[in-house]
Amino acid sequence: MVRLVMLSVGAFIWLVTEVMPIGLLTDIAQGLHVSPAQVGLLVTGYAWLVALSAIPLTLLTSGVDRRTLVAGLLLLAGSVDVACAFVTNYAVMAVLRILLALGHGVFWSVIAGVAVRLAPDIPVARATGWAFTGVAVGFAGGIPLVSAIGHWLGWRVAFAVCGAGALGVFAAALVLLPPMPAQRRHMNIRHLLRQPVLVYIAVLTMLVITAHFTAYTYIIPLLQGIAHSPGQLIPVLLLVYGVVGIGGNWVGGRLPCSAGRLIGVATAALVASHAVMAAAGWLPGLVWVDMVVWGIVSALLNLAPQNYAMELAPHEREAACSFSVTGFNAGIGAGALCGGVVLGASGAYAVLAWSAGLAILALGVLWAGRFVVRPAPQTR
Repeated sequence: MVRLVMLSVGAFIWLVTEVMPIGLLTDIAQGLHVSPAQVGLLVTGYAWLVALSAIPLTLLTSGVDRRTLVAGLLLLAGSVDVACAFVTNYAVMAVLRILLALGHGVFWSVIAGVAVRLAPDIPVARATGWAFTGVAVGFAGGIPLVSAIGHWLGWRVAFAVCGAGALGVFAAALVLLPPMPAQRRHMNIRHLLRQPVLVYIAVLTMLVITAHFTAYTYIIPLLQGIAHSPGQLIPVLLLVYGVVGIGGNWVGGRLPCSAGRLIGVATAALVASHAVMAAAGWLPGLVWVDMVVWGIVSALLNLAPQNYAMELAPHEREAACSFSVTGFNAGIGAGALCGGVVLGASGAYAVLAWSAGLAILALGVLWAGRFVVRPAPQTR
């Protein structure tokens, strides 16, 4: 269990590292003498690069001992975060973020499989639930924490603290993780791309996450424009969202149902949460209900796609997870783009409508997949 907790802390570090520029946007922009939009590219560009690199780099590292790989990726995160604390040039910061993005896709592709190998005696969903608890905690407290550090001590200190944390987990990984020889030494990307189940995993994940992030990326404008939430209340609402998400992650790892059904329930609940948000325009108190429902949905959508990938491709877990990671990050980028365009053109209610429409489309793909997709065969 200690090893799973250590893996969860590593997940927390990687999540915070990915989204840290969001919480420090204006501070970084002022420090590097660039516009906030350029700092925003450090997040959106990061997500797209992860989407492009996750599959090939996971296959490239398929023969590396998992202990060595996980420790090396934590060392990368720590070293780059510390380096970012001393950057004075935007171009250098961008290069460092590119290095992080290349490691990010591999980390999220292997973490679920490593968790399962570390705890073979407990259900797969529970093992991955422990590993992904760091993600829920990161959304709940990590971003506010680095924002607070940046506000009081400066954005460079925030990067340094995050880097020191990653280096600490790296040291723990060297001590706690046992040798874990790679289970697949030769994976052919052309062969994998010809497997419908893996393509289905990527497409379904992308649709579900696009639906989620079309609205979630702009959650503050939605709270302000629809629910008319005052500025001082928004941090509390986001805290409720995050704390409930931690509980949702715990529950999701223990529900006695398949990951595919969990995705269906979460996606349907996303549509319901948008209906509650819309109703909050007339009954503002409903916004609290929405934060609870949406927080649980967010946790389930962080956890279930990789579990579903491992269910559909039990003999190709890491390859399947890399396809899921690709779809996930493509969904983040596509959702942010779609929501931004719709918000600027048609307003907050239209964002909810587009998000709900994409979620319904994802439900259709999930339902159709039951009849046309078969588990991936074992690669010889």
